[in-house]
Amino acid sequence: MELKSIPYGNSRIDFCLKRNERKMLGIKVYPNGSTVVTAPIETPYDKIAVKVKSKAQWINKQKDFFMLFEPRTKEKLYESGESHLYLGKNYRLKITESNTNSVKLKGGYILIDIKDKHNKNAIEKELKKWYKSKAIIHFQNLFENRLGLAKELSEKDTSLNYKWFNNRWGSCFKDGTISLNLDLIKSPKECIDYVIVHEICHLAHHNHSNKFYSLLTKKLPKWRDSKEKLEKLLS
Repeated sequence: MELKSIPYGNSRIDFCLKRNERKMLGIKVYPNGSTVVTAPIETPYDKIAVKVKSKAQWINKQKDFFMLFEPRTKEKLYESGESHLYLGKNYRLKITESNTNSVKLKGGYILIDIKDKHNKNAIEKELKKWYKSKAIIHFQNLFENRLGLAKELSEKDTSLNYKWFNNRWGSCFKDGTISLNLDLIKSPKECIDYVIVHEICHLAHHNHSNKFYSLLTKKLPKWRDSKEKLEKLLS
């Protein structure tokens, strides 16, 4: 694989060039922003560069789209009185020193009992553990409500897992596995559902083509509203 770069306006288009035994040149933009061009072995580089430049607008559009899926949460201090989101609502932290660690929701507060209330790392760890326990329940319930759609779009057995992502809300793998960012537990259920449907639609179209968006709009007509709410809430 070769790293290449061509000028485009006032900027450049960087891409990785792969050559193999294929008939057509293909361009793919990945969620991390990287662009991979796969070309037939005999294709002259000049021809490849022209093709990439002709697709520059599409490449930049794909990169901009993936950027929308990057969580941009502000740095937290993990101290009493600080506001934290859960299912789209703000709750205040109330941190108390205790012999045992625990987290629970009560009224408008997230109550955290911790052995050392000045240990920010320990507080963050306990809160993330609590978020994960809640995410597993809500994500699974919402996913099960969409299993009919998954079966409609793919014959593969679709499964769900969850992890903390740094640069995306979700992923759909070719084996049928859908992975959700645990940070989504901070957003309303409609936003979580939107990401689930978005990823399920990738079972049919593993790209962001017009066909993908047509399918997404058909299955979730108001997806743009949910996406906008997600971005505004967790920006």
